[in-house]
Amino acid sequence: MTVAHGPVVLFGGTFDPIHRAHINGARAIARALRCPVHLLPNAVPPHRDQPQADGEHRLAMLRLAVARYPELIADDWELRQDGPSWSLRTLQHFRSVAGERPLVLVIGADSLATLHTWRQWQDYPALCHLAVLPRPGARRARAGVLATFPEGDAGTLCQTPAGRRLMLKRPFLDVSATAVRDVLAQRGHCPALPADVEAYIHRHHLYNVVQRTDSTADTSSTDPGTA
Repeated sequence: MTVAHGPVVLFGGTFDPIHRAHINGARAIARALRCPVHLLPNAVPPHRDQPQADGEHRLAMLRLAVARYPELIADDWELRQDGPSWSLRTLQHFRSVAGERPLVLVIGADSLATLHTWRQWQDYPALCHLAVLPRPGARRARAGVLATFPEGDAGTLCQTPAGRRLMLKRPFLDVSATAVRDVLAQRGHCPALPADVEAYIHRHHLYNVVQRTDSTADTSSTDPGTA
């Protein structure tokens, strides 16, 4: 089946805070599929600790981070919904909006490895494709998950509405928001953050950030690490 319009691409997460691995990954997907990517902060993530920063702050930081990239869109749809931010509900909504256009969900390789535990994941192939970003140390997904989403290339995803899997080789999701928050609390500066986002964090005193000094602001400081 040939689709007349480009994909609708969704990249969800807590973005607590948004960092370079998120931005680099989203831009890689935008290049591969030649279309914009919607970044959607969760309101109430159902399977993990709740965000430290509230939705208003996380959305503001996301908007700052994507302002220079026209291919990236800060989308507040999940933040405007009540209750847990179930991916299934988000996919059902955007499928109704997209019609027969391809719908693509961006996830990390670690999330692919646990997809079999997600709520009604068996419904996903009828709703969306998957675009999978590599993450160091991620386990291989179960055979049933891989079979349910046969691997395809970017062209295949753009020509059909749902049900295939694009495996990107790079960039790696090699930074964790937890590590970023820890570095901010210890040093007051983290090289994985866009400058505008770090300035916002300091301005609003988020994440127990320490006051910066000449030494803590050294951009050559250690990378916050992997997750």
